[in-house]
Amino acid sequence: MAYKYITENNLYHKQSYMYSEYGGIEFLKEYVASRREYLNRWERQKDREIECVKEASGLQDAGQDLQNIRQAFIENRQNGKTIDSVKGYTKSFEVRKRIYREYDNNWKPTGNMEFEDYEAYIIFAECLVFTFRYTKCLKYFSCLLKVDDTLLSVQDKLDIRLKKALYNIIKSELDIFYQLAEENGIGLEE
Repeated sequence: MAYKYITENNLYHKQSYMYSEYGGIEFLKEYVASRREYLNRWERQKDREIECVKEASGLQDAGQDLQNIRQAFIENRQNGKTIDSVKGYTKSFEVRKRIYREYDNNWKPTGNMEFEDYEAYIIFAECLVFTFRYTKCLKYFSCLLKVDDTLLSVQDKLDIRLKKALYNIIKSELDIFYQLAEENGIGLEE
């Protein structure tokens, strides 16, 4: 398979790349197929009568900060500080391929070294979608691809609420991908 960036669990089997090697149109088609596979699986799953129990968020520190960033975008209150925060989380994720519960002022993990808060990854991915749409800066889309690869590698561990959120994130990611492909004259015939 040309698209090899989703492992058994990317949190424990970290991907070490900064930029993936482009393998031509086949690579892009396999990337799209990896995303559509999740979308199709979710479509089949959500059609079943699944009761989704709303849970109170247990996010603290980084998770709460990411929630506040996401809310700023939703309410159209983003500013330079918002973008700088996303930039800090992006830089840290690019280096460590994880989102930790706590960070110091230099975006280095401190204190609680917990990194398996899947909701924080979902919210970070949403922040990256918002930030890319706001700035059009490709580093945020690049990071989104890696975060989504990580989430897809642990999709079986996500509760129904997070699976639905991931479904929407993947749809947004593919929308951005197809827009960029079109803008750059890349045709992906089905």
